[in-house]
Amino acid sequence: MSHINLILNSALLLLAGFTIGKLVNKLKLPAVTGYLIAGIIMGPSILNVMTPQMNEAATILSHLALSLIAFNIGSQFTIRTIKSLGKSVVWITFLEAFGASIVVTLAMYFLADQPLHIAMLFGAIAAATAPAATIMVIRETKAKGTFTDTLLAVVAIDDPVCVILFAIASGFASLTLHNAGVSPFMVFLDSILGVIYALLVGIGLGLLLTRVIPKIKTPAELQTLSLGLIILGSGLAIQWNLSPLLVNMALGSAIANLSHRADSVIDKITALDTPLYVLFFTLSGASLNLSSLKEIGLVGIIYVVFRVIGKMLGSTLGAYISDADENVKKYLGLGLVPQAGVALGLALIAKQTMPEIGEFIHPAIVSATVIYELIGPPLAKFALIKAGDAKA
Repeated sequence: MSHINLILNSALLLLAGFTIGKLVNKLKLPAVTGYLIAGIIMGPSILNVMTPQMNEAATILSHLALSLIAFNIGSQFTIRTIKSLGKSVVWITFLEAFGASIVVTLAMYFLADQPLHIAMLFGAIAAATAPAATIMVIRETKAKGTFTDTLLAVVAIDDPVCVILFAIASGFASLTLHNAGVSPFMVFLDSILGVIYALLVGIGLGLLLTRVIPKIKTPAELQTLSLGLIILGSGLAIQWNLSPLLVNMALGSAIANLSHRADSVIDKITALDTPLYVLFFTLSGASLNLSSLKEIGLVGIIYVVFRVIGKMLGSTLGAYISDADENVKKYLGLGLVPQAGVALGLALIAKQTMPEIGEFIHPAIVSATVIYELIGPPLAKFALIKAGDAKA
């Protein structure tokens, strides 16, 4: 019966997420908001249909979904893309990502009275945005122009920055929790080495796939081999205590930069990801117990408010330093408010790998994501209208 329950619960979560996601779309909100709401309804706070077996399976499903997310992020990170961005996008991206990270870290440490390792994890997660929500608003408004191009470029490349920041912060947190007495310098050095090792593993797997691809004859074989190496990358990362996200991000970037058939590989992986994403986000909502929100109320408010402040300050500073368009200086920060997939994934990783602090971080990020996905798209739409790019 436990296996039947696992299959039944998976079906209920997938169908509930899909249905509520479609309903939420009709309200002009991102589908991910519907997936999270569906999960909350199915979770312990309301219907409580989750079984212990489903909670265990959620770990495997989340690793698979996050591996595909990381691969897709990396596949957009090519030398050709970086060269085409221009200095203003690079300045804005790094300053808005680091701005949100630094401001949230300081706010968590000084205002919320959180230990430094927890404050750093919140700060690292704060760097992420939600490209899907931003793209949805741009399509809805039929926006075109310099402001729109800059916004699209920034949200496309700031997630890799976030993943690297999280790898450093999680390494610092893990060593702080389990290696009391280690010097701060050694903690930082170990975190940096963890990032380097993860990138090298991902690049190595990417080189292997690039060498084998010419010998692959059918699309099905290409899809199978690519997925197998992505899962292998995650497995090796877990085995060696590295970041699965960084490994697969490097794998995706290596393929995109080195393989002539990169588009085919990316298309085959993209064809697999939608059901997994729906299930992943629905499970994220289902893992949230609403009663826990009372304990993290102030922390959640500080995170939501100061992340927006950091994004706006960082993007404005980057725009002024690079002498970007006036509308970019004024309004770009508002377009960076949405936050979803990567942030939820990182929070779930924190919960699974460091439960002593992840149980506190995860519900705060899930709650913040729901808020950001409600207020973020209208703010992005307002920015596009004020910049004069919105056509509808």
